[in-house]
Amino acid sequence: MIKAVGGLCVWLSIVCSPAFATTCWVPRERPLANQTVQRDMLVVSGKRCSLALILSQGPMYSVRLIAPPSNGRASIRGSRITYVSRPGYLGEDHFIFAREGADPTNRPATWTIEMKVQVKERL
Repeated sequence: MIKAVGGLCVWLSIVCSPAFATTCWVPRERPLANQTVQRDMLVVSGKRCSLALILSQGPMYSVRLIAPPSNGRASIRGSRITYVSRPGYLGEDHFIFAREGADPTNRPATWTIEMKVQVKERL
């Protein structure tokens, strides 16, 4: 049981280690299969913040953007999700993405993250 749960929590770089940079910060997250979690992200206005998806014990079939941000752009390329706000924008934004695949027992699973973004002048 512990091995299976441990394998589930390594699918995102935000899962097992925070992303520290001069342009963004994303805290740790341990989402479970078939649930939606809400996370906070701090980003410098107009600068990119990327999150790398990491495979879990089960296969990853797709990553998709469910709801785009209203004050910036979120893009998915391969296993990387990148957010960038409009230049000069300061305030709140959010977007939702999901990773679809299989859990360690090979059952279909979806991991959904609603990212609440705080866009600042500097961190």
